Amino acid sequence: MGWIRALILLCASTGIVAAQSIQGLRGPQTLQLGTPIERSITPGQIHTYEVVTEENNLVQITVEQRGVDVVVSIYSPGGKKLGEYDSPNGADGPENVSFVTLDKGPYRIQVTPLDRESEAAAGRYQIKIIELRAATDEEIKAGKNQDALKARAVALLGEVEMLLPELRVPQTRIKAQIQAAQMLWETDEKRALKYMNDAVAGLKELFASMDPDSKEYYKRYHAIAYLRYEVIQALMQREPELALNFLRSTPPLKDPFGNQPDQAAQDAVLETEIANQLLKVDPKRTVELARETLKTNFSAGLAGVVANLKPKYPELAIELANDIATKLLREKLLKNNQAASLLTNLLSIAESPRRNQAAETNGSSRPRLLSEQQYRDLLQKALSEALAYTPPPANNYSPEREQAWNLLQHLHSMTAEVEAVMTGGAAAVDKKINELNIINNNPVMVELNRFQTSINDSNVSLDDALASLAKAPKEHREQLYVQLANRAAMNGDTAKARQIIHDNVKNSYHRQQALQQIEQQEMQRAMQKGKIEEALRNVAEIPDMEERAQMLGQLAGQIGPGQKRAAALNLLEQARGLLSPSVQARSQVQMNALLEIARAFSRYDSKRAFEIIDPLVDQLNELTVAARTLEGFGAEYYDQDELNLNNGNVVGSTATQVTAVLGSLAVTNFDRAKTTADRIRLPEVRLRAYLDIAQQSLNPMR
Repeated sequence: MGWIRALILLCASTGIVAAQSIQGLRGPQTLQLGTPIERSITPGQIHTYEVVTEENNLVQITVEQRGVDVVVSIYSPGGKKLGEYDSPNGADGPENVSFVTLDKGPYRIQVTPLDRESEAAAGRYQIKIIELRAATDEEIKAGKNQDALKARAVALLGEVEMLLPELRVPQTRIKAQIQAAQMLWETDEKRALKYMNDAVAGLKELFASMDPDSKEYYKRYHAIAYLRYEVIQALMQREPELALNFLRSTPPLKDPFGNQPDQAAQDAVLETEIANQLLKVDPKRTVELARETLKTNFSAGLAGVVANLKPKYPELAIELANDIATKLLREKLLKNNQAASLLTNLLSIAESPRRNQAAETNGSSRPRLLSEQQYRDLLQKALSEALAYTPPPANNYSPEREQAWNLLQHLHSMTAEVEAVMTGGAAAVDKKINELNIINNNPVMVELNRFQTSINDSNVSLDDALASLAKAPKEHREQLYVQLANRAAMNGDTAKARQIIHDNVKNSYHRQQALQQIEQQEMQRAMQKGKIEEALRNVAEIPDMEERAQMLGQLAGQIGPGQKRAAALNLLEQARGLLSPSVQARSQVQMNALLEIARAFSRYDSKRAFEIIDPLVDQLNELTVAARTLEGFGAEYYDQDELNLNNGNVVGSTATQVTAVLGSLAVTNFDRAKTTADRIRLPEVRLRAYLDIAQQSLNPMR
């Protein structure tokens, strides 16, 4: 071991050793049940651990992030990557990982920052084994049958294809084709492309049938316009040239609400997104497409194209940046919000002369996107036009005012650069900002802002802030009391928060809403700390069943991850017991809560999950019949005799929730999920269930 110590000391003395290099010499750390390990990690580091276990065990690991967003990867003893985990909770909170050990031997766990370059992406984390036990038969079966499950999901898409002709609404058919194509890209590209071609043909036919003067046009415009966007996004990822051809061959529908210029800007943004996709295979084509976009539109996304070109193709990035700068210098920024946004974006990614000089001094200079003169000219233009703007006497909103404001805010963050262009420029920017700031021109807003500052100041005690609010403007007083109560609740003093609301908010509706928000904050705080039992006790104290069900709908998804199976099952039964004993829901809110509880049960006991969802499928069938009877008397449930799953009606929303839960259940019991889906009467809802089952089976989210 003496040579290892010598090597580490030598590397440390030369400043080139990294933590992961030392770890690589020492080997991975072994995780033990009940023994947490806490470490610091920085960008570029990879921390490796191992779990030594027998076959057919379930391992559950939690990585508690403390200021750094990490990715957790699991590898089998043979080196096969079993999964990669990164939940959308940012740099704080847990990454919960569970897997079944199908082989005996050490399983490898790697932890690395999501951001592998930024120096800010550093922090601490704690890793520990939550549970290590014999896997259930259901868990073992699910672990062994991943490949078979995916094959069955692909086969199920064949039944989707047979259902498509039964659909009357083109939008439903096109959306199904897009979703099926996206699921098939990896396994059957030819079939996926056929689905996309059918979707493109169907959408073009739908466009041709739209009559701008009809009442139906107003009703369907937004849904069909968004469908065009979905087709472009789906094609863009795999076939960017096809996406470009479709974009240009299907001009946007005429906006009945008069926003045609906005549509042109949106299409320009899509073209820049396509250009970025082409960068992977043909950077010159990317620049060509960006220049075509620049001819007709100042898309703010063009700066993103420059930024993406810069690392590998700096010459192309410089050429495009020069083209953009040349055209921007001829444009009136306050008359063109796209041009103003593009200019500020370009200045943000270009190195200022001052920073370039500092880099050259340190020997780390990089190619300049813009010459020193170009940079100064663009900055001078932004400064001159923003300072020249004179608001009307009433300081009312106008597009020019908004552009001036945005430019000034950007210039405010560039004090040194502004001063280099114009002596006293930074002070002039601040003066103009104050001139445009409506708070400074409205005494009531100034007073209100003073009280809000007092409420949010941690140096001001709750009692002092409460006393000061007696002098607040009467029309804003209750709103301020609610804000102060929220501060108390966020600090954990819920008793004080409730007292503030009860004593000072006289409007009964506002009082009820504020108290409900405090209850939600209390529950959320308990959940974030992993105190699920405490959160359930808080929910149990809510007397109103609807409010209780609403809370349970939010809480159910938090039960399980980071807990042992037996504890999770016990907590889920407690949650179910807080609802009506009826097997069917008595309201939409209760339906949502029951479905979320069933979804949570699917991770541990699919039999119990099906016991909950089976009666709800029967209820869904009853609701669709009732909705047909009520059609024309209130909400619009059906479109061309098909249940509308997209307009937000209560029955359509319930149907999509049911099918999503069936998708989750398919991961552990595909046959029963499919059989349950077959009991859904309406073909359009049954098709949605098949798609959700296939989606979850191909990409399990456990």
